[in-house]
Amino acid sequence: MDLMRRGPLVDPEAPVVQPYLRRSQDERLRRTRGLRRARILLPAAVGLFGIAGIAGLGYAARWYLLHSSRFNIVKVAVTRTSHAPQAELKRIADKARGRNIFKLDLTRMAGEMEKVRWVKIAAVRRVVPDRLMVAIEERVPRGLALFRGRVSLIDEEGAPIDLYTGAGEFANFPIFTGLDDAHPERSRLQVSRGFAFLLYLEETHPGLASEISEIDLGREDRLALTLNGGGPIVRVHPTDYGSNLDRWLEMRDWLQSHLGTGSYVDLRFHDRIAWQPMTNKKNQGTAAQ
Repeated sequence: MDLMRRGPLVDPEAPVVQPYLRRSQDERLRRTRGLRRARILLPAAVGLFGIAGIAGLGYAARWYLLHSSRFNIVKVAVTRTSHAPQAELKRIADKARGRNIFKLDLTRMAGEMEKVRWVKIAAVRRVVPDRLMVAIEERVPRGLALFRGRVSLIDEEGAPIDLYTGAGEFANFPIFTGLDDAHPERSRLQVSRGFAFLLYLEETHPGLASEISEIDLGREDRLALTLNGGGPIVRVHPTDYGSNLDRWLEMRDWLQSHLGTGSYVDLRFHDRIAWQPMTNKKNQGTAAQ
């Protein structure tokens, strides 16, 4: 009964945490958390400062490269050409002088040079700090074609290179006519047909191409040959070039002497040569075979 009067029971062995010890533990916990936070944030801060420094250096270097007079172009060297006019190439090159070498659009400059006659490819290269090198590849003439009423030298793709003056290796070369000037893709296909036919003649009938003045490529169903010595137009199959060709070569003199000058001779039919005699407008359309 006396114990109940004295108050609640207390464990005499339970440790008593003093207030100053609790404060010490809280401080140690806060310091530990602060150190952990510092270990995380410090590398990130260092990284951000590093990135900012590199970006600043990059910006400064870029500004220097794009604005320093040290990098203004003072010389443009253009390779020597055999046919492409050097004066026109030099005029284009001179427009780059004094401009910043890194600001100059090399692709645009090369494209402008490739519009010059005879130029196939223009390659422009920077030579730091203040020079440009321009390498010119010229077109190689492969034949002749009639473009807009004028005979021009053409390359293997049929692109006109320059006006033909009547001299050189193409003096006896047939002229491609009937090309579709308004549609370059079709014109290229027409020219490829013409070159394929000439290659066939070179392999099978050497010397025959020199007898041909013009090859009309305007129709998809035929090649129409005009001969240097006159006579009828010779119509050849567009793919089977040899159809009746040998037979016609053997008998063309006979046809000329017995039938006279014809309007055309057609070799496209199987085992048959069609001969169209010259007729007046009233009787035009009749044929003798």
